[in-house]
Amino acid sequence: MFVLNCTKKLAKRLPFEFIEDPAQSSNKLGSWSANSFNIGRFPMILFTNDRTLMSVVIPFKEASTFHNRFLESLEVLLHSIALSSREIGPELAEMTTVQLTTRINRSILGSMNDFVFHARATLYHRPNLTLEELSFQLSGIPCSPLKYGFPREAALSLFAPPPSRELRFRTN
Repeated sequence: MFVLNCTKKLAKRLPFEFIEDPAQSSNKLGSWSANSFNIGRFPMILFTNDRTLMSVVIPFKEASTFHNRFLESLEVLLHSIALSSREIGPELAEMTTVQLTTRINRSILGSMNDFVFHARATLYHRPNLTLEELSFQLSGIPCSPLKYGFPREAALSLFAPPPSRELRFRTN
């Protein structure tokens, strides 16, 4: 289960029930935030992970299918940043259940506004870029909340095995 924090702008367009006080996300990536925006005359949804700032862009087609389309695009993005199917499968399985809320972090919203700016500029200069390629491009932008680290590196660190705590003694 994961929590999706939607902006009020997006929430108005979704025909779902929103929860005032959601449970905590049980997946490794944690909760996500989402906002709608337009590229030209085409409406889009930007999903940004609250922990890593990794972002996924999908078209705003049928509201009833946005969750499945988000998971499909996320799977493509996770493969593109070099995660294995063994790591991605359990994460996506945890994300099949979603709780929607309108409680969004202002810092995340600021980062999302930056990503929208970058997405528009990138598509202006490279109009044939797919949305999967755009999501990959966004994951390579250094972000201030990550101390100018990259979202894809932050995501990879969540899936990295914990460091070995084996004690080693020196013998002389």
